[in-house]
Amino acid sequence: MWFFGSIVQIILLYSLVETNNVELAEEFEHYRECLEKVEREIGEEQRIKVVHAIRGADVILPCFTCVSPEDGVEIDSTYKPSAGTVGRSMNYMVDFFKEKFLRSSFSMPDKDRWKFDWEFAMMGRMFVPLSSMHFDASESISDRVRRFTSKDEAEFKLGDRYELVLKNVDANSTGHYRCINRHGRNVISNMYFLEVSNMKKIVALNGTIGVEKLPSVPLKPGKVEKMKLKYTVKASDWSKCSYCSSDRGEQTRHIKCYIQPFTNIASQKLQYRYLILYDKIPCTSSLVPLEVRKKLKEIGNDQIFLETRPCFEECTGAEEINRIVNKSQDLGDIRTLDYLPGGEFVFGNVLPRLLPPVVRRVQLVLSNDPQVLSCQKLLDLNAGVHWYSLKNGPIQHTNIDELYGERAYFDEDTNLVFRQFTMEDDDEYFCYSSNNILIGTFHMRVVESDQHHQVIEVVRIFVKFSAFIFIFALVASHLYR
Repeated sequence: MWFFGSIVQIILLYSLVETNNVELAEEFEHYRECLEKVEREIGEEQRIKVVHAIRGADVILPCFTCVSPEDGVEIDSTYKPSAGTVGRSMNYMVDFFKEKFLRSSFSMPDKDRWKFDWEFAMMGRMFVPLSSMHFDASESISDRVRRFTSKDEAEFKLGDRYELVLKNVDANSTGHYRCINRHGRNVISNMYFLEVSNMKKIVALNGTIGVEKLPSVPLKPGKVEKMKLKYTVKASDWSKCSYCSSDRGEQTRHIKCYIQPFTNIASQKLQYRYLILYDKIPCTSSLVPLEVRKKLKEIGNDQIFLETRPCFEECTGAEEINRIVNKSQDLGDIRTLDYLPGGEFVFGNVLPRLLPPVVRRVQLVLSNDPQVLSCQKLLDLNAGVHWYSLKNGPIQHTNIDELYGERAYFDEDTNLVFRQFTMEDDDEYFCYSSNNILIGTFHMRVVESDQHHQVIEVVRIFVKFSAFIFIFALVASHLYR
C-alpha cells in the first residue's frame, strides 16, 4: 500500500511539473539570453554601471543582473509573502521538486542569502542606508510601525526582486547606488552611478527591416594620448518589438559615444585611474574630465542617435491552466487540497512575479514647462512598450514629430519627453507593454503660466534682498564706530 501511494504521488508531481514546462522553459531561455548579453557586453569583470537620466524621469536599477529560475524561487520565498495554506501543506513536495529537477545535490536555502538592501552615496560622501526591507532582532515595534507608515512618502520604492525605482529624479539624485547584503555576508550584487541632466541631445534615424549594419552617423572615434583615453562609437542591441499583435510595431537601438582608458592600471595616470572602475562611460558624463568633454562636444560626440525600424511579432504567451492540487494518503486515497486558478501560481506553488505596478498620476502643469513621462517596466521583463494618447491615438517614433513637432521626443529608454507643454497637450497618456498590459497612466492638466506674476515675484525678492543688505550695512557701520 505504501509503495502504491508513493507511485501515485510521483505521478501527481510529474503532472504538476508538466503543466508548467512551457513557463519554466521560457524562464530558463530568458536566463540564458541574459547571461550571453552580460558575457558579450561586460565579460567576467564586474564594474560600476553608469546610468544617464533626464530630470523628472523615473529610473529603475536592478539589484541582480541575471536571476535563474531556481534562484528566483528562493528570492520570492524570502522577499514576497508566502502562499499561505497551499505553501505550508505542499512544502515537502516543493523540496522534492527542487531536489529532483533543479539541483544535483539538494540543501536547504540559507535564510540570509537573499536579504538585500540599497545604499546611496552623494558625490564626495559615504554610503548611507536607503532601504531596510528585513527586520533586525534589535529593532523595536515602534520603529517598524513608523517605517511602514512613512514608506508611501519616500521618493523610491522596490520591485518584487529588489529593483530600486527612483521617482522624479533631480540633481540631488546624482550619486552612487549599491545593492548589498549585510546580513552576515557583506556582498554587493550591483553598483550604479546615476547622473541626472536637464536634457539629452536625441537625433532620430529611420532603419530598415533586416539591416543590422550601423548607419553613417557624425560620431568620431579617437584617442587623447596625453590622458591615455580613447573614445569609441557603439550601438546597443535592438529593443523588443513594441507591439505583440498583427499590427506594425517598432524596434529601436541607440548609437552613442563612450570613453574608456586604453592602457592598464599601472601605466594610467593617477588622476584618471578612477575611470577603470566604471563600465561604458558616455562621453557626456561628468565622470569624463572637463577638458575632454568640451573637445568631444565640439566635434559633435555629445549626440545620441536613436534608430527606429518597423517590426511584426506574434503573441506566443503560455496558456494559463487551472489546476487542482491533490494529496495522496498512505492507503492510496486522493484528497483535494486546493484549487489554483490559471496564472495565480507558478511552479513550486509559490506566488508568481508581480506585474510592474501601474503608475497613475494626475498632474497640474504650467504651459511651457518641461515634463518626462516614464514607463516603469522591469528591465528584465522580456517585452517592449508603446504609448497611447486619448486625443491622438498611438504615439510612435514615426508620428511623434507630426503630433507634437519639436516640443516632444522619445529617449533611448522609451520615455516620452516634452521639452515644453502647451495648452493643446492637455490630455491623458497611457503606457502599455507589447502584450497590452497597462503599465502607466498620466492625466496631464495644463494651465497658462502667468509671466506677469512671475516678474512681480522676482522684483519682490530683489527688493527684500536689497533691503536686507542695506540694513546689514547700517548695523555693521554702527558697530564699527
